Amino acid sequence: MRLGNSISVDTPAHKTTYASYGVYRLKSYGYSQYTYVNCGKGAKHNVTLYTPHRVGWAIWEG
Repeated sequence: MRLGNSISVDTPAHKTTYASYGVYRLKSYGYSQYTYVNCGKGAKHNVTLYTPHRVGWAIWEG
């Protein structure tokens, strides 16, 4: 199985078009905390997580 995609752009004379493909992530913050069987709660631990924001191409000219 082969995955992929392509992109096509019009590049003006004397310019170069650059492109980068990937998953662009959104940085979020939160905390994790256990809740025990007796309804007690454990210590909070701060966490940093990254969620997928978008998938695609970033294009710029130079």
